[in-house]
Amino acid sequence: MLFESYLNYDIEVALFLTLLWGTSAVLVARKPRHRSDKRGRRRATFMLVLVALGWLGVAGRLVTTALMGSFDYLFVADRVAVALPLVILPAVAVLVLAVPRWLAHRRNPSAETRLATFAPQAVVPFQATALGALTGFVTAILVTMGPPQLVPILTIYVGFLTVLVGLWLWQQYRYRVAANGGPVRRSLPVRAVRGVAVVAVFALVLVGGLSWAANETVLPGRMNMTDHAHGGVSASGAHGHGGGRTVSVADLTGPRSETPDRKFTLVAEAQKLRLASGKEVDAWLFNGQSPGPELRVKKGELIEVTVHNKVPDTSVSVHWHGVDVPNAEDGVAGVTQDAIQPGGTHVYRFRPDEVGTHWYHSHQQSSIQVKKGLFGPLIIEPEQSDLAPGTQDLIVSAHTWYEDKLPLEPPALFGTIDQLERRKMAPGTPVRLRLINTDGATHRYSLTGTPFKVVAIDGNPVNEPTEVAGKQLVIGGGGRYDVEFAMPAQPVRLTELRRYGKELRVVEGGLLFSADGTGDVPPDKPQETFDPTTYGSPLPTEFGRDSKFTKTHSLVFDNELWFYDGKFTVVWASNGMAFPKAPSLTVREGDLVKVRFANRSHFDHPMHLHGHHVLVLSRNGKPATGSPLWLDTVNVEVGEIWEVAFKADNPGLWMDHCHNLDHAAAGMMSHVIYEGVTTPYEVGHDTPNELE
Repeated sequence: MLFESYLNYDIEVALFLTLLWGTSAVLVARKPRHRSDKRGRRRATFMLVLVALGWLGVAGRLVTTALMGSFDYLFVADRVAVALPLVILPAVAVLVLAVPRWLAHRRNPSAETRLATFAPQAVVPFQATALGALTGFVTAILVTMGPPQLVPILTIYVGFLTVLVGLWLWQQYRYRVAANGGPVRRSLPVRAVRGVAVVAVFALVLVGGLSWAANETVLPGRMNMTDHAHGGVSASGAHGHGGGRTVSVADLTGPRSETPDRKFTLVAEAQKLRLASGKEVDAWLFNGQSPGPELRVKKGELIEVTVHNKVPDTSVSVHWHGVDVPNAEDGVAGVTQDAIQPGGTHVYRFRPDEVGTHWYHSHQQSSIQVKKGLFGPLIIEPEQSDLAPGTQDLIVSAHTWYEDKLPLEPPALFGTIDQLERRKMAPGTPVRLRLINTDGATHRYSLTGTPFKVVAIDGNPVNEPTEVAGKQLVIGGGGRYDVEFAMPAQPVRLTELRRYGKELRVVEGGLLFSADGTGDVPPDKPQETFDPTTYGSPLPTEFGRDSKFTKTHSLVFDNELWFYDGKFTVVWASNGMAFPKAPSLTVREGDLVKVRFANRSHFDHPMHLHGHHVLVLSRNGKPATGSPLWLDTVNVEVGEIWEVAFKADNPGLWMDHCHNLDHAAAGMMSHVIYEGVTTPYEVGHDTPNELE
């Protein structure tokens, strides 16, 4: 929260600088007229006050940059390279070149000293500072820049200097005219026509520029995900690993000829869904229920899932979140398959090599379809059960339903139950709560009435978990926590918390256990958060912080107000770019890859890499010291930096995106692509496959 405050202050200061120096630039460019000594001194004093206030704003921008930079230099690299120099250097020129002339005019307010304040060296520094302040504001909130990159920096500086040269020449001409007595005064009609022409040209340039900018962001009707060669992504088949060998995504399937151990059928349908509160929503459901049917299997079993699509006018697909399936079974429309058309069927086959709490959901327009209910739990049990005898094993899949695009509160913890759910639980009963966040926003929980253990995170068991009490659990979009406790004699309550500024508030609803299903317990609002990077005991891992990495990749997350697919909206950018220009990563099989996430936007970003689990190396510069933290969804909160690593051991073309699916749909998605991998599928408005 502290970083977000600094970020907001920085943007506010950038706006203040733009308005203040812009006002100064307009005032100093007014034609010089000397009417009285008193008015001259007053005007000079006012301009000097504006300069002082302007420098106060410059100092404020330095302070906010330093405060943001105290988190990490990545958060301010573009400001140091562009925004600060473009306002500080011209502001120094104002002090050196313009202020002495205004001081002289204040001491001796004559026509000559007023004319001196109209010279180019007295006017252009103000204009340059205003232009620099505007550039700093634009790059802070409109079109943001990622880590300093040479081409964008040079483009900005060349454009800035070009405008300055034009301003200097124009002011030089105006100064000569003023020094020679001023121009011949035109008649009113001529001045009116000239003013209208100037306004018309400016409007045409502005509208034309914005139209061009909007058109530049329109996504192609058809895209192959191996063709947007940005951030190191090679064209399809280029530099193939293994003597130029290429392989199609369509051939990277699970076992096709073996007899499956478990067979499931999922039918996607559109239905009206009535919540426990009586509210009704238009939903899309698997097998007519929310969440969809629980798929519970054993590690190593061959699973076959047949998906039928009965949703009218809507195609679907199914992704197995957190399961490292073969690439063709990943269920991403336009990347690993064509979407399942209405009336169509698709069969998925895979043999999971992991255990724990996972989930499945649609990956065709998932920012819409998951919200509408196309999701369900996937539980992969070890060959020998890790549950104590008599354990009550409960899946708590938090989901926010929407009505007319507005969220309904509170979220439902059990499909349709959007009220406080009371359950009988005999004292002494072992309880496992499998918490699944099916929303995009971060969920915060408190468990009141008993200490508990976090026994698994993203399905991966925690080594030697210890008891936790008085801490909130923070679960990003798509993430999962498995929590265990022994039911005590008194009631136990699971409650969701929401943060409003620095205040934590209790969300209505939740889950209450008691011996007879009655009673109550006031929910806790713990300020301290559970830290998964220091929890549990270490174990040896195949690689770690000191390993030699063959690839490194850094992503800085921003939100900006700009165009995306031709519409003015909030764009979620990585390194200053949105899909399909966002930086993707090309790897070879066997590569050891380190990735750094830095979030300087206004929202959490749960980053989800398909087909792989990442090992957390550090969080905010502090090494991970607890049980090895293997994640499939890394929730990077505002102002945080995470370092993670993964081994490239599952060939394919893999989505790598924010699992706040609205963010992915507005630009925050890219890919990890193995060299030599091609795909026959395309995505875009002219294909059956839609973007997030």
